[in-house]
Amino acid sequence: MSAKVGRDHGASLVEFAVVAPLLFLLLFGVIEFARVGHGFNTVWTAAREGARYATTVGNDDGDFYPNYLDCDSIEAAALDKVVGMSLDTDAVDIVYYDLTGTAIADCDVSDALLPEPESTDTSHIDNGFTIEIEVSGTFDAIVPVISTFLDGIDLTSSQTRSIFIGVVGE
Repeated sequence: MSAKVGRDHGASLVEFAVVAPLLFLLLFGVIEFARVGHGFNTVWTAAREGARYATTVGNDDGDFYPNYLDCDSIEAAALDKVVGMSLDTDAVDIVYYDLTGTAIADCDVSDALLPEPESTDTSHIDNGFTIEIEVSGTFDAIVPVISTFLDGIDLTSSQTRSIFIGVVGE
């Protein structure tokens, strides 16, 4: 009977050697999918925060101005909410739309419709025009085996808010 116990002793080690790689693959797969979810949540939050900031009013030394005119600050507000990913200003696109849904200006190009940042000239923008903030990034997996499946996933989110022009200060 003791001979049988000796033969079974090595079987546990062999079973563990067969099951362990699958267990670790499953464990790291769950971790990487959670990181994909976190990455999408990050770009979604950044787009939401950029759009929220764009539709508020700024205050610079007592001078009130609409934030939707300051593209650099909108990008900064969006990127301030990025955690756990590296995104640069190229990841944020800002587009203005008129009442018909036609794009009238883009912060990425020099457009005569947009005044200089912190300007209070809003004659080119009417009530109800919208601003769309789009934040995009790419997921990079850290586990080599899983990276063949998940690397390069595009993570993109956009938020659109209406611009309302009114009394901004006294």
